[in-house]
Amino acid sequence: MEIQKRAIWKLHTHMKILITMNSLSKKEILKIVAPSLLAMLLFIFTIFGVALPASQKNLLHQKQLMLIELVHTVCSTLEHYDAQVKEGKISLAKAQDLAKEQIRKLHYGPDHKDYYWINNLQPRMIMHPYRPDLEQQDLSPFSDASGKHLFTEIVQVVKKDGAGFVPYMWQLNDDPQHVGSKLSYVKLFQPWGWVIGTGVYLDDVHSEIAQISKKMVYISLAILLFIACISFFIIYQQVKNLRQRQIAEAEVERYRQNLERLVEERTEELQLAQSKIKILNGFLPICSNCKKIRDDKGYWNQIESYIRDHSEAEFTHGICPVCAKELYPDIDFSKLFPTESTETEEQE
Repeated sequence: MEIQKRAIWKLHTHMKILITMNSLSKKEILKIVAPSLLAMLLFIFTIFGVALPASQKNLLHQKQLMLIELVHTVCSTLEHYDAQVKEGKISLAKAQDLAKEQIRKLHYGPDHKDYYWINNLQPRMIMHPYRPDLEQQDLSPFSDASGKHLFTEIVQVVKKDGAGFVPYMWQLNDDPQHVGSKLSYVKLFQPWGWVIGTGVYLDDVHSEIAQISKKMVYISLAILLFIACISFFIIYQQVKNLRQRQIAEAEVERYRQNLERLVEERTEELQLAQSKIKILNGFLPICSNCKKIRDDKGYWNQIESYIRDHSEAEFTHGICPVCAKELYPDIDFSKLFPTESTETEEQE
């Protein structure tokens, strides 16, 4: 029965320790894992929520700055010819023809297919390298695939601000069958009343943005994977240390509880043993003649009976040399009690 109780107690103690360890582990592990997860989430948000949109916006802005610079360069060419006209070196018609043909030959871009065009404020097409059919035509009724009268809007922009950006739909360079979104920068060359324009196709911009985004995603994933590996290693080591610490703490707790149980058991055993011990103390009334002892109830008892009832001592009867000599004077007890006889004679 005692063995069964101890087994049940041990099982209960171990279950309690395991439950405590599991509950503590979840809290501690969450504290360890949370900073790494938050750091990775912050990194993902920074890349995909801030860096990528900012890079896309920056790329489009760079394209706009490029268009402004290109148009200003062409306007510098027109200023050169206009200066020759003012100096009387060539006529205005000759200068305009030379400038028009020079600008017609200007191309840029990866395939050298990006171009410039010139229209005036009426609006009429002065020069277009891929749409010569529009030259000298009235562009007022002309509209793009979305129905937008783009040249009319171009004239309105330059009349109002002198220059600006205009989005519209246009054929892809020299391919009339392919129409895409285009963003152009137009500027008025006031001395001649010409509007110089050039633009970029937004599909190309989006393609460049997609390539940049793809590279950034790959780089970000590589960095994120590296961070995840380092975080996993750190978390693994911390969790391992945490487990070892908890096991040690649980073992110490188990030893402490076991020690308390042993102390309780030993205390109970001592209390039980002490309850069985009868101690004689205090003053005992004893008869000076017959040596009887008076108990608490006033009765006189033989000394051996009193001691036996109030202690664990047991009596066995014998006879001392003095009494033996008094009771049996005719018998010589010197051989039985040589030491006691000698001491008795000396006392006498």
